[in-house]
Amino acid sequence: MYLYVFSGKASMLCTTLITDLDLMQLSHLLTPQAQQMESSLVRELLQYSQQPDILSLAGGLPDETLMPPLPDLAPVTSFAQYGPSEGEPALRQQISHIISERGLSVESSQVLVTNGSQQGLDLISRLVLNPGDVVLTEQPTYLAALQVFQLQGAVVKTVESDETGMNPEALKAAIEQYNPKAVYLIPNFQNPAGHCYSVARREAIAEIIDAHNILLVEDDPYRDLYYDDVVITPIASLLNAAPWVYMGSFSKVLWPGLRVGYVSASPSVMPFLVKIKQASDLHTNRLGQSLVSTFIAEGKLPAHLEVIRSSYKGKRDVMAAALERELGDCMTIHAPKGGMFFWLALPEDVSSKQILHDALEQKVLVLPGTPFFPTREAYTDGFLRLSFARLSHADIEKSITVLASVIRSHIG
Repeated sequence: MYLYVFSGKASMLCTTLITDLDLMQLSHLLTPQAQQMESSLVRELLQYSQQPDILSLAGGLPDETLMPPLPDLAPVTSFAQYGPSEGEPALRQQISHIISERGLSVESSQVLVTNGSQQGLDLISRLVLNPGDVVLTEQPTYLAALQVFQLQGAVVKTVESDETGMNPEALKAAIEQYNPKAVYLIPNFQNPAGHCYSVARREAIAEIIDAHNILLVEDDPYRDLYYDDVVITPIASLLNAAPWVYMGSFSKVLWPGLRVGYVSASPSVMPFLVKIKQASDLHTNRLGQSLVSTFIAEGKLPAHLEVIRSSYKGKRDVMAAALERELGDCMTIHAPKGGMFFWLALPEDVSSKQILHDALEQKVLVLPGTPFFPTREAYTDGFLRLSFARLSHADIEKSITVLASVIRSHIG
């Protein structure tokens, strides 16, 4: 097992091995899944993204300069006492309206407010996954989802995916081969690859999931960050019979530090999710819920979303132009239609981990694609995920110039 460990200097980057002795000393306490857990490279790299001299393309951090002022605390609902496990009633009602406007009609009773959508992944995993159960995902997929599934002892099997989504024929074949418990999808501006599912793919996948009565776990944190004309209808809204869980978050569009997310689910699933939530942490922090609810109630959210969409679209376009100019002759550049990330396939035999090391020497931080693959095949070292959300136009240009120089130094 490897953990990424960083020295105090940005110029030094290495991995260190957890020894067999370390594990032996705790093996009588740790579950097999805990012993196999790896740290998140994204979280390990986060310390660098906070350093003023580092240009970070690595994390999925929103732009702080676009975050609206927090609402005045004076009108915020009292939050000193314990609250309901399901979440604040006003916020649950607001979230049900938001989800329903997306095409997935839900009542407030079908909404559970969580500590970020990440907790939603944890709750549903605890509810349905036994050791050895199979979860089907895209290839690649969200690395923190992989951590949650594997901590429960589940087996992750990937399904061939492309720029229009998971391949329906490959999905049917995987269902027949593995008899999975659930299918986990990020249809809108997928993290890390940036894919947005076509209408045909959404409909075909819904039909397959319905036919096999498999649980759909749909993660939709980037839905509001669209920059082109695309269809972003929830796949859950197309189901007729199969159970579903739909997750979202305010972290990417408001204040990530508040950790306010939500889960909606089939009526039959919700009571069980609430019980797991009660056992997990009683309820989500009431102050954060009240701040988000107040901002929505004041009618400020739609205008704010327009502001961040305009800003991020400009940054995406700057990065796309810079990548095409600097690397277009040796790499294929796909500009995402929404979200925060570019997904780059490196030239043959160029290692993403080596690019991370060498770019960091020049104060540019990138994220290797390796952690987004549940299996460590040789080809998984050939990708980078680059975020354009946090940097200015000038810093995007500068960082891509540096990155291109590093990549070219490894070609051939």
